[in-house]
Amino acid sequence: MATSMAGPLEGIRVLEFGSFVAGPWAGQLLADMGADVVKIEPPAGDPWRHATSFAKNESRVFVPLNRGTRSICLDLKKDSARAALRKLIVSADGIISNNRLDTALKLGIDYESVAKINPKLVYVDITAYGSKGTMADMPGFDLIVQGYTGAVASEGKITKNGQPEVVWSSSYIDFSTGYAAANGIMAGIIGRGKTGKGQLVSTSLLANAVAMQTLRISDVEGLPAPAKTWFENERPKLIASGASYEEIQDSYQMTVRPLIYRCYYRAYKTLDGGLALGTLAVHARARLLDVFGLEDPRVTDPSYDDSTPEAIERGHELVAKFEEIFASKTTDHWFKGLRSHDIPCEPIRFIEEMVDDKQVLANDYVVDLNHHTGHKIRTTGPVLQFGGGMPELKSSPSLGQHTDEVLGDIGFSSEEIAELRNEGSAT
Repeated sequence: MATSMAGPLEGIRVLEFGSFVAGPWAGQLLADMGADVVKIEPPAGDPWRHATSFAKNESRVFVPLNRGTRSICLDLKKDSARAALRKLIVSADGIISNNRLDTALKLGIDYESVAKINPKLVYVDITAYGSKGTMADMPGFDLIVQGYTGAVASEGKITKNGQPEVVWSSSYIDFSTGYAAANGIMAGIIGRGKTGKGQLVSTSLLANAVAMQTLRISDVEGLPAPAKTWFENERPKLIASGASYEEIQDSYQMTVRPLIYRCYYRAYKTLDGGLALGTLAVHARARLLDVFGLEDPRVTDPSYDDSTPEAIERGHELVAKFEEIFASKTTDHWFKGLRSHDIPCEPIRFIEEMVDDKQVLANDYVVDLNHHTGHKIRTTGPVLQFGGGMPELKSSPSLGQHTDEVLGDIGFSSEEIAELRNEGSAT
C-alpha cells in the first residue's frame, strides 16, 4: 500500500523573504502543496501585519496570505543572526524574495550571496519591473503597474466625477506573480533533479501584468487589430483636439470591445440586480435569440459582413434591445429561464455571499481555522487538492512563532537559541 504524503512537496524547504502580497502568496501556495515554507521576518515583521490590524502584529490582510507557513524572526543586521541564516540557507531547497536589490544586498540575501553558501538553491526573485533595463530596481505595486501596463485604460472604468478607476476586486497582478513564483520554485527543483544545479529564476509584476493581457497584445503583421489602428490614428486626433479622458475612453471602448460582445458576453442590469451572461459559443447565442424571439445574422449567417454601417447600426440596436429585455425581469427569472435552455449565466453576487456558498464549502474553497489569537479565522482554502495527501491546514503564524523550532531544526541548541534571543538577533 502506498504511503500517503502530506502534499507532493513534502520534504522541500523554501525560505520566504516576502512582504505584502506576491511573495507571501507564493509561499502559501507552496505550503499548500506540502513544502516547509519558513517565512523569515525582521523584528518589525512583514509590513502587511500592520495594515487593518485586529491584534498586535496581526491583520486581516496578513492572515489570508500566510496560511500554513512557519515564521522565524531574525535581525539580519546582526552578525549572529546572519550566522543562523547561513545554516538556514544550507538546509533549504529554494528561496522566494520580493525585496529590492539594494535591500537584498544589504541583508546578504541576494542570489549571488546565497548561491555561494548553497549552489543547489533555486532562488526566485520577484521585482516590480523586471531584472533588466533602467527601471530594474524601481519599487512598484499592483495598482501603479495596472496603470503602467494599460490595464486601467483597458478596463475603461470611470467614476461619477470622471476619475479613472482601477481594478479593486483583487490585487490580481500581485496574485498572478505569486503563482508564477511558485511555479518557478517547482520548475527549478525539477531542473535541479536533472542537472544537480540550482539557479536564479526571475519574475515580475510587469511580466505577469503584460502576460495576462496577451489576447490584447497579440498582433498579426499586416493585419492590425482595431485597437492598434485606433491607438495609432484616432487617439492622436482626440488628444490634439483637447478631448477629455472620458471622451477618449468612450472612443477607445467602442473600438476595443467588439460590438457582438456587448450583446452576448457581458453583465446586464435586471429588474432587481444584475446577471452575468457568458454566451461565447455560437450555439448558446442562437438559443438566447430563440428565447428572446430575436434575429441576429452575425450569429446565424456565417457569410454576414458585420463591418458595414448598416450592420453596425443593427448591432447597436440589438445592444439596446438586450438591455431593455434584461431590465424588464428579475435576476432569478432570467437565471432560471436561461439555465433551463442551457445558456451560461450567473447572478451578480457579492463576495461576502461566497463564504456560505454550498458549492464553495463542498470543495473547501473557504475554510475555518483556529488562530493563535483565539479567534476563529475564515479564509480561503487550497486551490489545488492532491488525492495522494494534503498537509494539515493551519492558520497564519504569529511573528516569530517558530523561531525556536526552526533554529532547532538546523542544529541550534536551546542555549544557543537563548543567546541569540539575548543578543536581540532572534525574537
